[in-house]
Amino acid sequence: MNCRLSWRTRVSILCSALFSIGTVQAAPCDNFRVLVSGYFSNVHIYDACTGQFQRNLDDTGRIQGAQAVKLGPDGRLWVVSEEAGTILRYDFDTFNYIDTFARLEPNWDATGLTFDDTGGVYVSSYSTGALRRYNVQTGVAEAVPVAGASVLAGPDNGMLTGPDDNIYVPGYDSHNVVRYDPDTQQYSQFVPPRDNGLRAARGLLLNVAEDRLYVSGERSNQILRYRFPEGGLDKVVNSSITSPTGMAWDFDGNLLVAGNGRLGSGVIKIDPETGEEKSLFIPLNSGGLSGPTYIAMIPRRSVFEEPNPATLGSQYWLTALGRLNGSSVELEANTALGTYFGEDFDPAEVNKPRWGKIRLEFTSCTEAQLRWESTGDNSARFGDGGYRIERMLITPATVDCRRTGIAGAPNTNWVQGAWYGGPSRDGEGFMLDTDGNGLVFLTWFTYRPAQP
Repeated sequence: MNCRLSWRTRVSILCSALFSIGTVQAAPCDNFRVLVSGYFSNVHIYDACTGQFQRNLDDTGRIQGAQAVKLGPDGRLWVVSEEAGTILRYDFDTFNYIDTFARLEPNWDATGLTFDDTGGVYVSSYSTGALRRYNVQTGVAEAVPVAGASVLAGPDNGMLTGPDDNIYVPGYDSHNVVRYDPDTQQYSQFVPPRDNGLRAARGLLLNVAEDRLYVSGERSNQILRYRFPEGGLDKVVNSSITSPTGMAWDFDGNLLVAGNGRLGSGVIKIDPETGEEKSLFIPLNSGGLSGPTYIAMIPRRSVFEEPNPATLGSQYWLTALGRLNGSSVELEANTALGTYFGEDFDPAEVNKPRWGKIRLEFTSCTEAQLRWESTGDNSARFGDGGYRIERMLITPATVDCRRTGIAGAPNTNWVQGAWYGGPSRDGEGFMLDTDGNGLVFLTWFTYRPAQP
């Protein structure tokens, strides 16, 4: 699946959003399933950790000639059923059948599908060489200019939408990869016919960095890698797997390829740099798999779900560091920005601009006067202000401090703990930490300023 801050970024996940190819595993493999289209069998579902067969997607006979399988912007699993002439939709978590999105003309021979960022889905026709765009919401079809057989013949199921919003189409019979620009409605050659021996282009797969495009040549027994988006061969990755078709990324940074290798036939795990076969991940005939054409890594709903907008507020937090001087401390405060939650967190992306200055004047072991200054160019410009804060909990160090008073306390441990502005400011607060020798670290959990 191809991976722009759009629905593709959410699906991409599958790619860069949920795991980082070639670096480290960022999400447990048991949060995903591997789907393999068997042209002569079904769409088969396998365990993403072990490759063990789990079930068929649909045993009612709806799926005939399984081709591309992708998650759509509607949160559904889309399946191309070439022989039945249908585009089917399923719940991507339960795999329950939802509906038939489109019925195609006899012998139109749909193979690939891909989505754009304007609410459309493109479907390719192997027999006519045409592309067709449907409105995802209404199902209304619109014609797309035909490239012509001299440019594109036999568009196949690896069709994808690039990060440049162009549509990339493998030509099985024209032995090439064509780029279609939806804005100009023009076609151009991305991989020229029979380039570096390519025959029967079938699968296309971008790497996470989106600077390389993998292309499988079914009849030339090749997996080629091209520079993206400028084009030009980067390297021949593999030329020993016969009849390679579908491709997908695995969690360990290896490439899953449907084909016939020295380790057997089925879905083979290979090194994406050297082309070395690592293992036979899913053997042919596992679960009845026959004629594998396409591979998809699909998340479970709990992984793919977007955050509930009702839980996303205006929370804001900052940190500050200073040294206690008598009963007061002045702290330089910074905020943090630049990266994302959970497995998308990248420390290299973190930026910590100065927020301003915070001063705490402790009037007792349990109370203090808060003041802040956040004005001027070298600040977040939250303004100046302050209010009284108090401890949320009384700790043993607080009890000791009450006996001696701040001035007589043997260390600064009495500072440590949770503080807030009392019941009238419940929902905002501070965590103070100390090394016991006067160094104080503050975290302020607050909110963004109200917008006029």
